[in-house]
Amino acid sequence: MKLASKFMQIFGLATPSSPFDKIRGELVIGDEINISNLPASYVRLAKLSDGSVLAGFTTDEGGVKVIKTSKRTNGDKGFLPFGEITRGDWDIGNIYLLEVAPSVVLGAFRNHTSIGPNLIHSRITVCKSTNGGKDWKFASQAFEMDGNLGAWEPFMRLAENNPNEIQLTYSQEFAANEQRTMLVSSTDRGDTWSTPKAVSWKPKQRDGMTGVAKTKDGNRDALVMVFETTDNVPFFNVKAVISYDDGASWCHRQDVQAAPIGKNAGAPQIASFADGSLVVVYMADEDIEGSWPHKANIKATFSGPPKDGKMCWSPPQVVKEADAFWPGALQFEDSTVMVSYDADGARAKTIRLNSLWSMAGQCFCGGCE
Repeated sequence: MKLASKFMQIFGLATPSSPFDKIRGELVIGDEINISNLPASYVRLAKLSDGSVLAGFTTDEGGVKVIKTSKRTNGDKGFLPFGEITRGDWDIGNIYLLEVAPSVVLGAFRNHTSIGPNLIHSRITVCKSTNGGKDWKFASQAFEMDGNLGAWEPFMRLAENNPNEIQLTYSQEFAANEQRTMLVSSTDRGDTWSTPKAVSWKPKQRDGMTGVAKTKDGNRDALVMVFETTDNVPFFNVKAVISYDDGASWCHRQDVQAAPIGKNAGAPQIASFADGSLVVVYMADEDIEGSWPHKANIKATFSGPPKDGKMCWSPPQVVKEADAFWPGALQFEDSTVMVSYDADGARAKTIRLNSLWSMAGQCFCGGCE
């Protein structure tokens, strides 16, 4: 990595009232990595058991939307075109990838078709690959509904308490001004799914675009879920909740990034480092002019592990200047996260977290709701 292309910032992380007093860390943001030069949207990454990294994204071919994969093999720096998950001239997107067994990868995505004036058949569709993301077949519908409301933005993870259980969260509209985080699970590698249940929401707010990372709260195993929401209608902020029961329920709703009045912070994703520290990436128009969400940059903020249900976030730093959209986050190595985004193509950068150590500083500690 060239020194001139490194982006390094020292963050102060605490005030005397912080849940973890006087700690500081160092983020180093690496050079940009090319995933694909195709017009790309909603780039997501999955690390496979053979050490390779699989990327998924939506592109457009003459009005037909196509969800493609690219792959970076172990030891290579670049990605190469690899496979195709699906295509159609209707509303498909929001791909999320998860390896559930060696070379067995699931791809979940939104799949909406019109069934009449202002009516859609809304699905969260799951496809499956058994050769590491190259060839794909339909597996199941994790959720589907008809009406003028929809379901969006699937996220998948393997349960900690049962490695055969796949948890899939998605965002479901219950009203024009209310969207909830829903959970379904599968124990047969995505062929069938449980009955949906709402696990996190707040009345008259649009919670969406969830991402989950594991960490510790003291001696307790914990998960942190981030999402965007409209607690300052019509603008978006980033919030988080914590689970102590492997994603079955969530509590300690709190701010991660509250945008200035009239501005937006949204579309977050989260990843953890080996020490339980967390990094959240999101898109924002906080310090740029333009029409959200069509004008935005990508930012990152990080926190140590939660303490007694509270987290403390560093001042946000720009990962990719405008225009850049819909970031993803993958724990790449113990101290490295790979951030994906679309910026005139599918791109990525690595973020490395150096050790945290004690010293005075400042951070943003959002109070719980």
